[in-house]
Parts: sequence; C-alpha cells; structure tokens
Amino acid sequence: MGRLAGKRALMTGAGGLLGSDLCRAFAAEGADLVMTTRTAAKLEPLADAVRAMGRRAACVAADFTRADEVDRLAEAAWQAFGGIDVVLLSSQPPQPRLGDLLTTADEDWQAQFQTIVWGPLRLMRALAPRMMAAGGGSVVTVISSTGIDPMPGYDAYGMAKGALWLMTRYMAVEWGRGGIRANAFSPGLVATAGNLAEHTEVVRKTGVLDRTALGRVGTNAECLGAAIHLASDESSFTSGQKIFVDGGRY
Repeated sequence: MGRLAGKRALMTGAGGLLGSDLCRAFAAEGADLVMTTRTAAKLEPLADAVRAMGRRAACVAADFTRADEVDRLAEAAWQAFGGIDVVLLSSQPPQPRLGDLLTTADEDWQAQFQTIVWGPLRLMRALAPRMMAAGGGSVVTVISSTGIDPMPGYDAYGMAKGALWLMTRYMAVEWGRGGIRANAFSPGLVATAGNLAEHTEVVRKTGVLDRTALGRVGTNAECLGAAIHLASDESSFTSGQKIFVDGGRY
C-alpha cells in the first residue's frame, strides 16, 4: 500500500511542471485525484496517466481570480469522489513582471494575490467545514523562499507567497481542533530533468547558486517526498510547519 492509499486529493496548479509531477507522485502513492487548472482539457493526458496507475482522476477547470469558478471547483471536487482528504494549494499566476514596491502595477499586485491567496482562501472556506465534519484532513501549501526573505524585483509574488504561508499557519491554528493539519513546503532552485542545465546556467548568473549550500540546482523529483510526507498520515502530529527543499539556501 502507498503512503497515500485511499486518500482523495484536490491538486490545484496541476497544469504546471511541478504540479503535474506532484499529481503523478500522489497517484503513485495511492491517491485518487481531482486536478484543476484554468483549462481542464490540458489535464486530460495527465488524468489518463493517473488512471493507468489504477487511480481515479477528475479534471475541473477553474480560474482562481473568479469567485464563481472557485465556488464551483469546491463543489465539484467534493462531489467527484464523495469527499476530500488532502488539498494541495499550488496555484500559480502568470509569470510576474519584475517590479519593486514603487513600480509594480496595480494589476500585477492583484493578479498575484488573487491566484496565490484570495482564490485558495475562498476554496478552503468552502471545503474546510466539510472536511472537519468528515473528520479532518491535510492541507499542503507550496510557498517560496521569496515569501520568507525578500528578493528584489519579485515584490508582488513574494508578498503573496508570504501571505500564503501565514494563511497556512492560521489554518493550522483555527482548524486544528477539527482535525485539519496545514503545512507548507518551499521548493528552492528546482528544474525538470530536461531543462536542468539551462536553469543552472541562468541561476548561476544571478548569484543565487553561490548562496546554496549544496552548490547545485535541484530537480522536481527531489521535492516530491516532502509534499507526500506532509499529505500523508506519517506526519499526523505535524501542523503549522514549513519544510524548505532548497539545497540549503542562505
């Protein structure tokens, strides 16, 4: 039996590179998946791969900047398999434009916070009461080092991720008595196997690689274990915590 055997997981941001790898990893550990991104058709090949592992898969389109679509997602996700045990919050807005506190446009602030914070908050406000009534579950958020330590140019993205981390803590504190655990993991410099060399060269130029203890870029595969651990019952007494999977960045 896998570490997530029998779990029903809602995976947001499933269309991204890390999100799709997380979906495959969760399915391989025994979870049935409700997967969401802006365009459901984009997820069908991934759903086929999940079903080929013997797991159930459902695809739901949702734009996290639209309240009505988030509400519809919450209902569809719950109904798909008769409940949700795990929620992975990994929704990502379009690549942010570089800007600081003075130059970031209003629409960029809105785009980052709507997708990273307000949409997930609305989703969890709809799901959490049902999850607690059913005995609880696990919420795993994907944050970023920019949400902990400022990185010039990524102000809107970093502040949104910082708010998501604090939201994780509030969920842990306020919903813990209802059986919900909430934790975060923060991937560092990671890439897929196909673009590892290219990504390594890019980050080398920024100097970030020099501030990474292991001195290299990681891979998506090296992030999966942390998420699975936090989603599974093996972390049943862990809540309100964050795990950095960043090669020892300093």
